[in-house]
Amino acid sequence: MTMQYGGMAMTLESFSYPENFIKYLGTGGARFCMVRQTRWTGGVWFSYGGLNGVIDPGPGSLHHICCSSPELDPHSIRALLLTHRHIDHSTDINVLAEAMTGGGFEKQGTVVLPDDCVNGQDPVFLRYTASKVGRICLMEDGKLVELEDGVTVEPVWHVHHGVQCYGLIFRRAGLPTWGLISDTKPLDYLSERYRECSYISINATFPDKKPRLQHMSMADVGELLQDLHPKLATIAHMGAMLVEAGPEKYAARISTPQTLVLAGEDGMVVDLDTLKVYAPEPLPKTETKYIVKQ
Repeated sequence: MTMQYGGMAMTLESFSYPENFIKYLGTGGARFCMVRQTRWTGGVWFSYGGLNGVIDPGPGSLHHICCSSPELDPHSIRALLLTHRHIDHSTDINVLAEAMTGGGFEKQGTVVLPDDCVNGQDPVFLRYTASKVGRICLMEDGKLVELEDGVTVEPVWHVHHGVQCYGLIFRRAGLPTWGLISDTKPLDYLSERYRECSYISINATFPDKKPRLQHMSMADVGELLQDLHPKLATIAHMGAMLVEAGPEKYAARISTPQTLVLAGEDGMVVDLDTLKVYAPEPLPKTETKYIVKQ
């Protein structure tokens, strides 16, 4: 595991999770990055104020939780949140609910999601699974949802290709406020709504502006950070074009004197208290060898 902060990187002999942190179960997004798994697409694990949760558990979320080092326990999850219903954000919501509830035998945990994820003719959160969890809360713009351990989350209305979509702001007394900006076109009010966040994870799909598509680009994020000044911002939900273009160089360009911007990496950990950033060292690819079984 390497630590990166303020432009410096160092190798750590041992690593344990901080008390309050997020871990990227994937930093990829959009269809081509998802179907090729150019970057993982499992969403975000968070441990905050004693509460464990997952945001946007897309393809591979449960797998990356179970394979995490150090270990993460999917049964310890007590909050599952969907920002919207698109499949790169939602495919693993049902299996994580099964894990959270001990296979459906323990009615516990809170699921927070837009109405169109659970109601209507084509819910992504299945009614069968929904009946097993402790509580379901439907998102409304600006309406605080009380989770466990004194943690609250505030949904922030986004605009994204005709589905109900929200960003998130997390708060707990005595702890830093942090947020996630999900898929959306640029919106003037984001800078005001997220102003108290010391750290923000921002979904940016493209390197350059694409006005006809309701996704933020790195150029859009750069403009946002002229008026919004968290101490740290990390970029996730990167599409194939951004991954191929090299997101690190775009992150360096849009960093400001007030805000360090880092391109997210699969498995990256952000300490929400100190804002130190840890990333797994890349391992060399190995060839799979087969043996004859019969």
